[in-house]
Amino acid sequence: MSSFNLNLIEATKLESFNLPLYDPTIEEAKEVIEKEGSFTLQRLESVIMDWDGNINEGVDDNNKLDLNMRAQFISKQYRAGFEPLLKAQFGENVMDELFRRYKNKIAQLFMEVEILEFPSIVCR
Repeated sequence: MSSFNLNLIEATKLESFNLPLYDPTIEEAKEVIEKEGSFTLQRLESVIMDWDGNINEGVDDNNKLDLNMRAQFISKQYRAGFEPLLKAQFGENVMDELFRRYKNKIAQLFMEVEILEFPSIVCR
């Protein structure tokens, strides 16, 4: 049986895993809500937030968290949400290494772009 990425996850398990996440545009969300008909939109907007927003709130400039600590913060957030799904597919024994690697990828992204953002759709 072949393996993936330094024997962390078996290729067959990786190939059979599908987590269909999709972030619609504001126009797509509006179209679906209006078509469904249960709600009347009064207001619909997109709010952009940093992945690690407010992590340094109340901290002076000399004590701000470094890139590695910011990446660890984000990794823990995603681990809290996705670990049960990932553990069911890939097993508990790879979770620590998987999220350690994810944290390292996030730290690399911070070095390239400094601010990582995601949009959220808010409607009323």
